[in-house]
Parts: sequence; structure tokens; C-alpha cells
Amino acid sequence: MSGYFDLMQVCTNGHVITDNAASLPHFRRPFCSICGESTITACPVCQASIPGEYHVPGVLVLSGATSTAPNNCANCGVAFPWRQASLASAVEILEMDLEGQDAVDAAALVPLIATENPKTELAALKLKRLMSKMTKPAYDVAIKVVSDLASETAKKMLGMKP
Repeated sequence: MSGYFDLMQVCTNGHVITDNAASLPHFRRPFCSICGESTITACPVCQASIPGEYHVPGVLVLSGATSTAPNNCANCGVAFPWRQASLASAVEILEMDLEGQDAVDAAALVPLIATENPKTELAALKLKRLMSKMTKPAYDVAIKVVSDLASETAKKMLGMKP
């Protein structure tokens, strides 16, 4: 039995408005009720649709939003606006409290810990070492921001998961 993906509508901060924007258009909204940001249904770079709920013919859809917004476009690979904002926030907090080469190195490590790749473990270990140089208040914020975007492997290496 074959199916198809519906259309997801997401605000630019990453809140899913609906993952059934095509089949249930009455759930669409021009702005997010959570944060007030505008919404999108396609990649801003390549215009590929953001895939929503997977439909199987003959199965009734009752929900308005059940999925998590993807981090990157599956068509062109570019990070969606909400992911770009998360990465930028992590870099900013690290650069705010670290100095010189440490700040530069930490900023370069953020994209590597945000995805599963051959350098994730090493990048996480290096970032952990650099973050140990931060002041306690900045570290507390940084660990929260980093944990929100870190891959599962990076979270383990950073001591955020057992």
C-alpha cells in the first residue's frame, strides 16, 4: 500500500503549525500563535515543500500537528531558519564568554556537534574542554543552548545523556 507525505507548515522559529497543511488547509495560519513569527511550507532556499504527515489511503487523519519540524531541507540540505537561529545562539554564547582562539575554535565546533558525522565525538570532546573555561553563569546558559541542538552522540560525549 503506497502513501504520500502531506505538507508541513512551520513558523520561522520552528513551531509546527500543522503537518497536514495540504489535506486540512483550515489548520493553516499566516503567523504562529506561540511566538508571532510568520510561517512557511517550503524551504526558503530551494522552495522544496516541507514534508508533513505520511498518509496511507483509506486512513482518516484527525490531527492538526503531530510532527517535529525538520532541521534541514531534505532537498538541498540547508538548515531551516529555526536551526540557523539555534546554531547562531550557541555560537554567540560561546564567543561571549571565551576569548581569542578558544572562541574561534568553539564556534567552529558547533556545527560538528549538531549533526551525526565522523567528527562528532572529537568535536564534542573539544567543546567540552573549551566550555570548562567559561564562567559558571555563561556555562549554564551555554550547556542549555548546546544541549538543544546537539546530536545524540554529542550529548553523550558532553555528559548530557547516560
